[in-house]
Amino acid sequence: MTTVMERPESLNGPAIEQVPQRPWSKRPAKFWIATAIAVVVPIAVVGLIYSADVTPPAILLTVIYFPLQLLAAGLAALVTKGKHGILDSCIIVLAIGATALSAIVLGSMLFTIIARGIEAFRPSFIFQNSVYISPSTPLDYGGIGHAIIGTFLIVGIAAIISVPLGIATAVYVTEVRGRAVPYVRFFVQAMSGVPSVVAGLFVLTVFILTGVLRQSALAGAIAYAILMLPTVARTAEEVLRLVPEELRTGALALGSTRARVVSKVVIPAAKTGIITAVLLGVARVVGETAPLLLTALKNDQTVVNPISDPISALPTFIFDNVAQPYPDAVTRAWGAALALMILVAILFTVTRYLGGRKRSA
Repeated sequence: MTTVMERPESLNGPAIEQVPQRPWSKRPAKFWIATAIAVVVPIAVVGLIYSADVTPPAILLTVIYFPLQLLAAGLAALVTKGKHGILDSCIIVLAIGATALSAIVLGSMLFTIIARGIEAFRPSFIFQNSVYISPSTPLDYGGIGHAIIGTFLIVGIAAIISVPLGIATAVYVTEVRGRAVPYVRFFVQAMSGVPSVVAGLFVLTVFILTGVLRQSALAGAIAYAILMLPTVARTAEEVLRLVPEELRTGALALGSTRARVVSKVVIPAAKTGIITAVLLGVARVVGETAPLLLTALKNDQTVVNPISDPISALPTFIFDNVAQPYPDAVTRAWGAALALMILVAILFTVTRYLGGRKRSA
């Protein structure tokens, strides 16, 4: 004989929606008062000192404001949470302060480049070269068209050289796991600390002085590739390690070879991270000047052959003009810096867009 349990009458009605309770989100009035005082008092003290016009703003920010803010935050935490909250409040203040300081520095740099470089921007500046101008020539004539082409040539060839090698190195370390893995990691780590001028000297002594190459875009690209390779390899290695091991074992269980698992499963799964590795490699070298001064030199004409003649790039153009005693030449240097920043932003945006579109497809 079975007994049927009847549903209580109180449970037969419509379900009552449960409202999540978050008691930790409720703060007492003492907390808000202490927080407001900790925020307002340092700002008020610094404002009074700044109004007296006796201390530079940088000194006010680093020597007076941050210590006052740490002290005020510690006292507020002591009042509201006890002595155990002092360390947490100091860490929060330091983290927010470091973020704000980085944003201020970045914003100041961008504002300076835009404010000083926008004066040089005009169609002639973007599309013309510098064959028939001198440092004292007005801004209406001459431009950076030849340097833009040279930058694309050098960075593009460097990416063609370093990206396959970097990804292959990362695949060897994470997937093949051969006996030479410790040595490969050691050399990649050592290469990541090589100064940029050393890469240029290496190409100069090994390829140029021996007559193998002329000072050209290819020589500069090899120097850039030496600098790009460790960044791409290390970042791609970390990305490939994030791919779940279950994907590899599942593909191998279905009968795939190790090479097919890497090419069809692992690399597509880590595609976005690999694109990030490439972007970081480009960002590492796109503004380097020292290697190009030794390998590519400069050329006021437009050069499209990567192995024939010396070639200009935006970093060398900036280097040549920023030290000139003529205001127009210095303005051209700021304009080239702004153009370099815009080109990098466009490159990053397009690459991100293409990577995201392929992934969603």
